[in-house]
Amino acid sequence: MSEKIIENIRAGKYDRHELENLYMNAERMGHDEVQLLAKGALKDLNSRAYAKLFVKPIRDKVQKVINTIAAAEGWGNWEDNTVVNGVRAGTPMTKGEEIAEYYFAYRGPNWKSAVSLAVFQHDEKSAVQFKVKSRQGENNVVTTSEEATALFREAIKA
Repeated sequence: MSEKIIENIRAGKYDRHELENLYMNAERMGHDEVQLLAKGALKDLNSRAYAKLFVKPIRDKVQKVINTIAAAEGWGNWEDNTVVNGVRAGTPMTKGEEIAEYYFAYRGPNWKSAVSLAVFQHDEKSAVQFKVKSRQGENNVVTTSEEATALFREAIKA
């Protein structure tokens, strides 16, 4: 049965809804080849549907991580911050260089440059990472939120 489905996927016989269902069923049943082909065909057929199914959950996850950090630490709502407060989409994400990147930044009243903490994910298979930019422009990439928050604390003190 899988061979026929694979043949039909390759022949482009399925619409967006059918490909989404095929993907989910293949995932549930452990049919890796069907899953991979259905995912690729969906991306080729309808990039918007593909993004909704595969990219949006990653972006939501990354945004939730940065929001959780900002809320837990009380960061992002400083009265003396000369950068607009809040979490924003990062330039690498908007340019398509990262699948997801969200950050918040702080610049003191007399500072010439800002410090920032970003949470990002390169692609669908990579892990979430953290990037802290210092006032001198140095970027430190780390793998845990604990490391990132410690680096950010130091950056806003410096």
